Amino acid sequence: MPAWILDSVVLIDWFCGRPGVAPYVRSMIEGEQEGAFSTISEIELWQGLRPGEEEAHEALLECLERVPLDRAIARRAGALRREHGLSNLSLPDAAIAATAAVTGRRLLTRNTKHFECLTETISIEFYTK
Repeated sequence: MPAWILDSVVLIDWFCGRPGVAPYVRSMIEGEQEGAFSTISEIELWQGLRPGEEEAHEALLECLERVPLDRAIARRAGALRREHGLSNLSLPDAAIAATAAVTGRRLLTRNTKHFECLTETISIEFYTK
């Protein structure tokens, strides 16, 4: 079973109760699979919180590994944006994808629009809602 880097949409979908993501996140919460997230995803998650959601979000994040941005991830993210075009790959998405690539994990997302251009470059698994 792969170790995962979770795109921000995975965390959002989990809290919105979207069924497509549930088997993945449950397996990570139960310790059957390894899950991690980029600092970028944490920023994106926390910017959208509503009052009263903090504890539930923090509890999930505690079950996962936080991967901070570092030099290798920054350089890989920059290279991905150069290779795929600045207008085709946002800085946050490039940083999340680079986190997966540098750590040797598989990126989990349902966001085909933003990550489909990377399927030849990094390991990605797309799920549906």
